[in-house]
Order: sequence, then structure tokens, then C-alpha cells
Amino acid sequence: MRAISILMLCFSNTAQTQPVAEFYEAKIPMDASSGFCQGLITWDQHSAYHVDLLQLAAKLSGKDIVITPVCMDYPTEERRISMLLANDQINTVYFGASQEREDKLLAAYVPLYLGTTGLRLFMVRSELLGDLQAVQTLDDLRKFTMGQGLGWPDSAILIENGFSVADGRYKTLHRMLDARRFDLYPRAYWQIIGEWSWMKDQAPGIVVSPDVALYYPQPIYFFFSPHHPELRNAVQIGLERAYANGMLLDLLKSHPDTAPSFNEINLRNIRIIRGTNRKLPEKSHQSMIYYGIFE
Repeated sequence: MRAISILMLCFSNTAQTQPVAEFYEAKIPMDASSGFCQGLITWDQHSAYHVDLLQLAAKLSGKDIVITPVCMDYPTEERRISMLLANDQINTVYFGASQEREDKLLAAYVPLYLGTTGLRLFMVRSELLGDLQAVQTLDDLRKFTMGQGLGWPDSAILIENGFSVADGRYKTLHRMLDARRFDLYPRAYWQIIGEWSWMKDQAPGIVVSPDVALYYPQPIYFFFSPHHPELRNAVQIGLERAYANGMLLDLLKSHPDTAPSFNEINLRNIRIIRGTNRKLPEKSHQSMIYYGIFE
């Protein structure tokens, strides 16, 4: 009887010393009009570069991370900041870095697109292609007005570089360009072909300029609610491992969201004009030097 009691005690102590698996939930905003939120596809069938990269980072983190989509009328970037600060519905987003965002939120300091966000190619009305082809300097480029989304940090960067900027909601910017509300719609190298492919149906007068681009250092990160530092730390580790083993670059070059630009745009034929981003925090400058393709 005593032997049985000792055996039971041993099992009890063993059970108490077993490590408890760490579980984290990344709650990300999902556009209510998306196929998933409309019930047309399952979450496993949904594909978006930032979601697939987050899933890869979760897998490589060594932690148990579940990604939960939260369907909503997709909030502006400013609204997403306030939601993360309040830990309201979502705790994970992705968008461009700025001093304010890095001060208020928790960033995972691995640029999702390895610095190709700051290489800005232009959607333009076809009638302006000849004028844009003649651009040789930053002063030449300043003759054109730029369109940007509400709350995008790139607006301040463009203003810093001497450009006139018109703001609008993301889903209307290509139509605003077509309607001559501004001259150029700059988009990141990795995204411009994919976006233009659907935007041209609603704005048939716009094309992608094959001649000139603007570059400034501007990373996009995963940002997290300050209420969830453990989640940020886990994703940071996963992203660092994805970069180190080459899986991040492979995903960037092959994913349906980003591959069209890598496949269709020959950067050797594009004149790249360098601008500045003086307000980019020092930690992000160092991140760009380490991870950025163009730095």
C-alpha cells in the first residue's frame, strides 16, 4: 500500500513539473468584403502575403500561436492604432513605420517586404508618360502631385521631399488619379503590378510608368498592442528565423501578391531617384541596413 502511495506521489510530482505550452492569439483585422468574411472561402483557403508570412513566423517561433481573423469594415491606419492601444477587437496589424507608431505600439523589427516598400513606382495617366519619362532629378519629379491614403506615413515623407500630396481613402485613390485629382499614385515595388491589375478595370486611363521610381527608406512591420509583448517577441523570433533560413525572401519572390512585380518589372531599366526619410527612427534605420535589399 505504501509502495502504491509513493508511486502515485511520483506521478503527481511529474505532472506538476511538466512545462505548460505557451499559447498566443494574434487577432488581425479582415475586410468585411473579403471572400472569407463573406463565407465564400474558408480561412485555410484565404491567401494574403502578410497573413502567410505571419503564419510562417508563428510556425518558426517555437510557440503556439493561433491567428484569428476579425471581420470588420476595414479601419484606417489611424483607427487601427487606437484599436491596438485600447486592445479593442484586434491586437496585430501591419503598416509602415513612424516615430509615433514605434513609440505607442510594439513593432517586430523585421521589414515584411525587405525594404522594397520604399521603392515607389508610379501609376500615372497615360497622357503623362512622356513628361514622366523626361524626369532626371528630384526637382523634376516635384512638378507632379502625389496621391496617398488617409493617415499613411508616406504622406509626411513625400511632403518632406517637397511634394504636393492629395489624400483620399485607399479604395478610391486609383479613381481619383484617373479623374485628374493628382498626377502620380506611388506604390511599393512589391505591390504595384498586383494592384494595377485590378485597379485598371475601374480606372482604365492609368498605367504603370516603366521609366522612373522614387526611393526612400520605409519599412513595413507587424505592430502589436502594447498589451501583448509576449506575442510580439514570439513573432520577432519567427521572422528572424525566416529571414536567416531564406524562407522570407523566397515567400516574397513567389507569393501571388508580390511575385508579379518581381517577374514583370526590370529594375535595370528604371531610373531610381533617391529621397529622404529623416524622421524614420534610428532603430528602423538599423533594421533597414540589416534587412533591406536596397540599402
